[in-house]
Amino acid sequence: MINSQVFDSRREIEQFKFQLGKLEGIVNISQPNSKQNIFLLKQLQNKVNTLEQNLEQKVNAMCSNIIIPDIQPQKLPELNEMQRKRAVSTDVANYSINLEKNMFLQGSKASRYQKMNNQKQQQILNEYNDESFKQKIDLSFEQQQQQNQTSFQIIHKPLKQRTQVLLFDCPAPKPMKKVEKKQFQFMIQKGKRIQVVELCAFKQKNLQDWNLINAIIQRLESVNIKYQCPTFFVNGRSIIHLIHSKRTITFSDVIKCLLNKDEIIPYLYPRLFIGQDGLERAAEKIQATFKGYIQNKRFQQLKKLYKSALYIQRYFRRKQLKEQTKQKVFQRTNLIFKEFQKRQEVFQENWNQYKLYQRIEIHLSSLCYSEYQRLTMDKFIQKENAQISRIFRAINPQVEIIYVCAYEQDKDILMYYERMFELHQVSFKKVRFLTPENGDKFNSHMSLLQKLIYSPKCLKQIKKIIENKLAIIIPGYPSNEFIQLSHILNIPLYSGLPQNHLLYSSQSGAQVLFNKCKIPTSPGASEIYDEIELLNTLTVLIVKNRNIRIWILKIDHSFGGRGIATINISTISGLNQLLNCNEQELDENTISAIKQIIKTQLPIKLKIAVKSLYQSYQEYITAFLISGGIVEAFPNQERLKIQKTSFSFHVSPQYEFEEICSYDSYSAHHYVETIHLYPSSNQAIGNNKLYEEIIVFLKQKKMFGYFTLNLISFENQFWAIGLDCFLNVSTSINNYYQCLNKKQSKFYLYSPYVIHPGLLKISIKQLFQTCRMDQVQYETEYQRGQIFLFTDILQSCILQMISVHENIQKCIQQFEEQLKVIFKIGGQLNVNYGESIYESRNDSINILDVQGGLKILKRKFQNLQ
Repeated sequence: MINSQVFDSRREIEQFKFQLGKLEGIVNISQPNSKQNIFLLKQLQNKVNTLEQNLEQKVNAMCSNIIIPDIQPQKLPELNEMQRKRAVSTDVANYSINLEKNMFLQGSKASRYQKMNNQKQQQILNEYNDESFKQKIDLSFEQQQQQNQTSFQIIHKPLKQRTQVLLFDCPAPKPMKKVEKKQFQFMIQKGKRIQVVELCAFKQKNLQDWNLINAIIQRLESVNIKYQCPTFFVNGRSIIHLIHSKRTITFSDVIKCLLNKDEIIPYLYPRLFIGQDGLERAAEKIQATFKGYIQNKRFQQLKKLYKSALYIQRYFRRKQLKEQTKQKVFQRTNLIFKEFQKRQEVFQENWNQYKLYQRIEIHLSSLCYSEYQRLTMDKFIQKENAQISRIFRAINPQVEIIYVCAYEQDKDILMYYERMFELHQVSFKKVRFLTPENGDKFNSHMSLLQKLIYSPKCLKQIKKIIENKLAIIIPGYPSNEFIQLSHILNIPLYSGLPQNHLLYSSQSGAQVLFNKCKIPTSPGASEIYDEIELLNTLTVLIVKNRNIRIWILKIDHSFGGRGIATINISTISGLNQLLNCNEQELDENTISAIKQIIKTQLPIKLKIAVKSLYQSYQEYITAFLISGGIVEAFPNQERLKIQKTSFSFHVSPQYEFEEICSYDSYSAHHYVETIHLYPSSNQAIGNNKLYEEIIVFLKQKKMFGYFTLNLISFENQFWAIGLDCFLNVSTSINNYYQCLNKKQSKFYLYSPYVIHPGLLKISIKQLFQTCRMDQVQYETEYQRGQIFLFTDILQSCILQMISVHENIQKCIQQFEEQLKVIFKIGGQLNVNYGESIYESRNDSINILDVQGGLKILKRKFQNLQ
């Protein structure tokens, strides 16, 4: 009876503490004025502590007042084994733990206190502030002292915090499961967590990691409801250790966070193969699993082999398709080439019909240079249109012109050329200007021929114009794509095989032609593709020709001074002493010493003509060795005594020779031509046998069309330095000159590229008004004066100039007046303007270069006088 009363009082205090804990959770979580509430709770906590102390004192007092009778050992009944087993020891501590467990199981009721409003919370706090609970506890202890008589014997052993009681005359109660109380323990039942004070406090203490903790709790909830497990007792500390372990969290790790994991595991992993034949079925399962693993591994290997076989088959089929496509393309190109050869043979046989009857000439002045050359050409599109003078072929009554241009011509420019045709009483309708419709869609550096091939509307328009008529294509710079154009339009090409024209237009190919035709050339060597070979060749040439001081390096397929570099051996110290020795002293050691000097001094002494293209020796020599090139000597004469002369001639399809024109070239810088004087005053090549030998060679190679032979003359001798196997801009201007002067007894100066940045803001009308004011004009009565040719609008800052007169000096004077007009409307340029242009990678020729070439021409004729 005493124990039961004490435990009842203890139970009331525990309930009081439990409700006090709930109030702490409520105040910490949802109370807005938490400071006042916390102060009240501290006061209540102090009262609870005093009640517990009073309770312990009263229990000790009661135990001291109990009279313990002397019990003799012999009067005690003897206990058998069953009765000893039924003897149970109970104590206050164990019972209190069970009470706490029961209170923990009732934690679901705590959620109701969380939902209480502020008024109800205040009422609870007021109730606990009252001393009613203390009075009740005191009354319970007074009643216990009055009823201190017992109906059974007690063996009491007084302890400070614990009493042991043996019950002999009643059945032993069932042992209760001992659950150790740990911090942050909560329950999950039927897939839902039970909100108790411990869980709320656990959340408050771990707010930073609550997202991870909540994910683990949700996983436990899903496991609880999925496997229909009993209640989970979760240990919060295990969850925290699991989160901070910094490793991948597995399902087994989550289950280890449960306190009663031993009870839960059978629900998660039920035992199989139970029974008499369980071992056999387990062995069968193990064998089946192992066989499945082996088969799966074999299947994966087979799958990998299958994928490899597919890859090999696809690669083989792709390669086979590629080879088939190559064969088809090769067969198609061969077929086109054979058709081209047949078409050219028929054209050569029927040339007289083309010559006598009306025909249509398709002029396509496309510059099909390499991509690097096209990218580094200044005003590339305008330079492709520089041969606009081809339209004056329409003055011939038997010829109609289709002129293909990369861009549409301006109306003012067309009106200007129309008036020129009216002066010669020729209808301008004989000339049709066509532009590829897809020209704007491609890159600006793409050649005109390529743009035309990929423009079906323009090709269709050409086919309609030439339908049932004789027509030929007069190409520009040779390219194999002209064969494709000839196949598309089904008309012949006014040239031989483009590959042959391209080959003999190169520096090395021209040297081969000159050697076979026995045309005098300068000492040198061709077809050099290796730097060691270059050094050896240059050493041998210097030793054999010790009187030559300047040697020139030229890259194949270069033009307009591009790819030219010079070296003056007289400026190399130590080399002249070795070269001045006798032939007997020239032994192997001397030659090797000369080679070593050249090897070390060549990168330093080599001067590049167009520095903007190749800004260092290494860049130039790399381009030289990739494309190939030649080394040739330069005469040991003054610059004004060396004259560059060109002779243009025409070879018909039946190999009839016709001389077109001759002109001298002048330039401010070495090898960069800016001005041409027609006709040439040099009569160095007047031997018809040279032309006969050239025609014989061209006939063997089945080459015909337009050619230009380039020479340098000095002291009544000449050297051949190059050959253009195509119609160039300096030859095409002769078509316009024939219109101006039918007798061709006058001189005229021509500059194909006059570039001035000041023309950007000037119109054609303003240019003509300034020319009238300064009396810069062409006199039709006397057939002399100054003329401008426009390749584009003046906003492109480029134009062409022609000066015509009977006297060379007056022709030069007129050309100088033209330049003054350009400077007047465009403004004067700084002397350093040319150097700023050469900083960029292009081959720009500005108006200052033209002015410098004119000064060289004036000095030459002054010296002649």
